[in-house]
Amino acid sequence: MRSLTEPLYIGANGMLFGTRFPQDTCEDFCIFLNGLPKRLCKFPSWSIPFNRARDRLLQRISDYLEGANPTTDDKLVSSFTPLFKEDDIPIEVAASSILSFMSLLHQNTVNVIFWLFAWLLEDPTALASVRNEIDKVIREDFGNLQTFIVEANPEKLDSPSFVLLNSAILETMRLASVQTGVRIATCDMDITDREKTIPISKGECVVLDPRGAHLDDSAYPNCEKFVVDRFVESEYRGDFATTAGYPFFTLGAGKHVCKGRFLALYEIKVVTIVYLSLFDVTPIVRGKGPSSTWEPPKPNFHSVGTIHPTEDVLVRLRPRSVP
Repeated sequence: MRSLTEPLYIGANGMLFGTRFPQDTCEDFCIFLNGLPKRLCKFPSWSIPFNRARDRLLQRISDYLEGANPTTDDKLVSSFTPLFKEDDIPIEVAASSILSFMSLLHQNTVNVIFWLFAWLLEDPTALASVRNEIDKVIREDFGNLQTFIVEANPEKLDSPSFVLLNSAILETMRLASVQTGVRIATCDMDITDREKTIPISKGECVVLDPRGAHLDDSAYPNCEKFVVDRFVESEYRGDFATTAGYPFFTLGAGKHVCKGRFLALYEIKVVTIVYLSLFDVTPIVRGKGPSSTWEPPKPNFHSVGTIHPTEDVLVRLRPRSVP
């Protein structure tokens, strides 16, 4: 669904790296992201396209850094690009750092919005409910889509008016998250898990399994199914990530909670609202014959952070009339 992910990539890069950043790098970045899990798993047969895409990206980023001009660059960019020169950081090292940052910035966000739409397309009733909520809020709170685009700051989107959209995003994160956490105990302690008590000694490593918690049927009935309104009943607290009463670790926890969680949720929400406001979206069935039905792609067993799909989804877009 490049019609979803490419605007997300271009918009976030333009916001953080400025208008000079090479926005025609999306294709290479997709190759890079798709090959990253396989590369980390040391599958050599995927190394050539991955390496070539990475090298092209590094060259474009290096050119971008070489052309930095604090007097003409966008404000945010002009504040960090001089730091590389001031600290005598070689361009190739700086380019690698920015590419690493880009992978952290985009990888999970791109996968989450992919699965959000894949699972909504699989459930037309859920898709219609989310769209109806978006249409209602745009009409009553903003007046029209153009006003929304101008005024859609994080504070205005952090609203109980988007309760079903919030729930759909959180439900997607619950199902798509595959990360593992590791903590080292700084003191002796006991961890209580329902009726059990687990003693932990100082210095021991504790491995956390968020996906196991997210797929616990006692906490999430029908846990393997996408339920669009699963988080609607959570008490709204003026926070994007309202999951009261549920074990929810997609965004981390404690002092190690994801630092970019609000940006990621804001990106996903804005792209979803604009996309569903502008287009009627229907998936294209790859099979042949009247009995063919559309299903989301299978999850890729070689995934990092969030589930990667085994294949892309083709959709048909029809423009809607925008008030």
